[in-house]
Amino acid sequence: MKRIITMLLVITTVASAAADDSVKKFRKILSRYDVAPEAIAVPTDNNAAFWNAALGADRNLARLNRDIAKDKGLERKAIDACTKMPKFYPEYNSHVRIDLQPWADSLLATAGLPCDSIATRLYVVDNPRAEAFAPLTEDGFAIVITTGLVYSRGCDDDMLNGIISAQAVHGAMRHQLQFFYDEAKRRRKGKVWSGIAIGALVAADLTLAMTESDHYDDFSYNDFSTTNINVETNGSTLTPAYIYSADQIYQADLWAYRMMERLGKGDSYIRALKLLSPQVAGAETDKESSPCISDRIKFINFVTSQKR
Repeated sequence: MKRIITMLLVITTVASAAADDSVKKFRKILSRYDVAPEAIAVPTDNNAAFWNAALGADRNLARLNRDIAKDKGLERKAIDACTKMPKFYPEYNSHVRIDLQPWADSLLATAGLPCDSIATRLYVVDNPRAEAFAPLTEDGFAIVITTGLVYSRGCDDDMLNGIISAQAVHGAMRHQLQFFYDEAKRRRKGKVWSGIAIGALVAADLTLAMTESDHYDDFSYNDFSTTNINVETNGSTLTPAYIYSADQIYQADLWAYRMMERLGKGDSYIRALKLLSPQVAGAETDKESSPCISDRIKFINFVTSQKR
């Protein structure tokens, strides 16, 4: 009996310590990446103004833009790495649902994401897995959602608006470029590059056997994960659609939640995250750099418990 009690005390202590660590991490992320108050104050009937205010007031984005404009050593390395990332060419991808494009355009407009300033376009592609991406394009980025997500049981437009908003954050905040820039700075300080730059280039030229119905695959490079999409430019080639850090994923969740919260629909984003859970979307990486869905939901629940 004493042994059992001791074990229970140990388990309780460990769980409590883990919870404390999560709270500290979440509090730090919230203070560093939250949406500016002036964006939250925008009338709920003007979603485009919300995004313009949020992006315009974000100091992290402003700092990145200033740094990249220097176009020197580290900045050039980041730009080159981002440029070499494979692009998404919707006009050459037979999996893009052209018949759903009018609906996709309408959904993007409802979310308040101006096609000319934030996202090139929203596309729906045939895939049974419930997923969403923000792959780079020739002129910026696109938002891609799968039919597996669109037709998921219980899915509605509010949930989809939250999901595409999160992807818009990745693109509009230039997360891919920021990731490579941060890695370049770490490398200069003598830290490991993590194999990301090499891994991305190798995957770009990697052709794998695949079937028409399963044109997505996952790769992991050390502590970082990428999702690969068949762009069908020169055969069936799987290429990385994105590489994000944990903080960037949490920021996208935070902004998407804030977007929906101001509309009185914050709970719809939590439900949307559940659509992307492993039992729906397939196996997820357990790497620290890519937070699992349960941790992302815990983070949003933490956000809801905090007063602004």
